[in-house]
Amino acid sequence: MTPRESSTGRSSFTRRNDPAPGHGPPLGWPGTRCPHGFDRSEDAERGKVQPLFIADTPVLDVDLDHHAPHHMIDPLLILTVLARETERIGLVTTASTTFTESYNLARQFKALDVISHGRAGWNAVTTSDPAAAANFGATIPPRAEKYERAHEVIQIVQALWGSWEKDAWLLDVDGKRFADMDKIQPVNLQGKHAASRGPLPIPPSEQGQPVIFQAGGGGYGLELAGRYASGVYANPYTIEDSRTQRQVLRDAAKRAGRDPDEVKMLAGFMPTIAPSRQAALERRRFVDEVVDLNQRVRYLGAMIGFPLGGARRDGE
Repeated sequence: MTPRESSTGRSSFTRRNDPAPGHGPPLGWPGTRCPHGFDRSEDAERGKVQPLFIADTPVLDVDLDHHAPHHMIDPLLILTVLARETERIGLVTTASTTFTESYNLARQFKALDVISHGRAGWNAVTTSDPAAAANFGATIPPRAEKYERAHEVIQIVQALWGSWEKDAWLLDVDGKRFADMDKIQPVNLQGKHAASRGPLPIPPSEQGQPVIFQAGGGGYGLELAGRYASGVYANPYTIEDSRTQRQVLRDAAKRAGRDPDEVKMLAGFMPTIAPSRQAALERRRFVDEVVDLNQRVRYLGAMIGFPLGGARRDGE
């Protein structure tokens, strides 16, 4: 999957657009019934969708008494399985720079890239939810520190991905020489928040290394996207808004010393697919009615750094 290919579409396997139990196939927890995932990934591939994107967050963020889970059981595991069932579609998922070590990120995504023959992508994000931080025995750091770490983590991950030269893998079984160790070097990077010696024990894939994606919101996020990302997810509401966001992104890439054409903006949309227009409208109406508003309010509070909840929302 090249950066140019990744600019033309996406498909999400998050559960939030699926029917509730009793309104569709009994899926259980998302990702636990892989044949259903196979069908959807193969349909997306036949439909010329280029990257398949699975959102993720390291926290249980919904009330399961009333709402279906939002996220896959483990996106990297699911994408690894789907890599065996597909041939061309890109495989992208989210992983946090805030609470994941650089070496783990580099190894996991490089492994997916090799298994999929060069189709992996990493949506590199920071974490804002205090409940997610608590799962790692930590608290959310100040925004500037959080993004300072994100820069370090991404740089180290990219260095680890590049710790093998392109022709280092020899696989000379008869000569008992599997790789040229002169072309596999440690990275020896030490930052304020992250570090790694390297190298990775994984050779390059057909595309060299995974493609980096980002959401690019706000000044810090735009700087991150402009410096490292090849694909940036956005949610414009009008054509004019889309053009404005695209120009802001291109300006960020230019400030980082990159060719703005290297960064592609992917404008999100949410299709509702059904046999007829009426059925699609009913399905969309049902999906809108089962949105967990309390969860969305908490998410908004995490993003703006101000705790919000149902009581505060209702003015009680």
